[in-house]
Amino acid sequence: MTRSAVLAWSAIAAAIVLVLIDLFDLVMNATTLQGQLGVDYRLYIDSATRWLSGGPYFEPYQLAGPYQISAGDILYPPVSLLLFVPFTFLPAVLWWLLPAAAVGWSIARLRPKPLVWPLLALCAAWPPTLVKIVTGNPVIWAVAAMALGVVYAWPSVLVLIKPSLFPFALFGIRRKAWWLALGVFVLVSLPFGSLWIDWIHSVLNSQGGGLAYSSLEIPMLAFPIIAWLGRTRSVPSSDRRPDRGGG
Repeated sequence: MTRSAVLAWSAIAAAIVLVLIDLFDLVMNATTLQGQLGVDYRLYIDSATRWLSGGPYFEPYQLAGPYQISAGDILYPPVSLLLFVPFTFLPAVLWWLLPAAAVGWSIARLRPKPLVWPLLALCAAWPPTLVKIVTGNPVIWAVAAMALGVVYAWPSVLVLIKPSLFPFALFGIRRKAWWLALGVFVLVSLPFGSLWIDWIHSVLNSQGGGLAYSSLEIPMLAFPIIAWLGRTRSVPSSDRRPDRGGG
């Protein structure tokens, strides 16, 4: 076998081992994870339902003064309601299925080299990744935006639903389509008016958050980028510019 073949098969074996370890961890913690299934999904869909009924989007204590971030806090900006509101009537399974389909399609489109498979497996096996998926945290939609962004550039703008991860949203910034998408994102954000002021207050009042709070989610957003860096297929001809420095 050639050296490249040995490296490829070693990488594949390492990826399989990491996936098996992740599956073992999933089985061992199945009871705990079952109790967390859809917790974040229900939190944000309930907040959207409350807002549609004329109630507040953010909890009153988030605007009243300093508070320690904990489960149950509404941390996503008001523009995220454009994502949450449709799921007040859409089937819950689509909350997980659509982001998974976006990531799966992106990986199939890029066909990353076996040498990067262990890195992809590490990102997938990262414990917070599993927790975010099980709880249905909205960050899975940011990952979907990043996955489509590494192919078409402009969808990466949608990572801004999680502002603390904004550096990932810069992928494709050299493309005109990216700037158009940013313009649309800003326009659809404007109607939420005073809710943005409430969001700023809720962020400033929060303690234990910030960029460090979202650092555990970096491997999730890095997953599509690693696949892009190790791709064996180029993006469509009209979108090749990101290949030479997408962001």
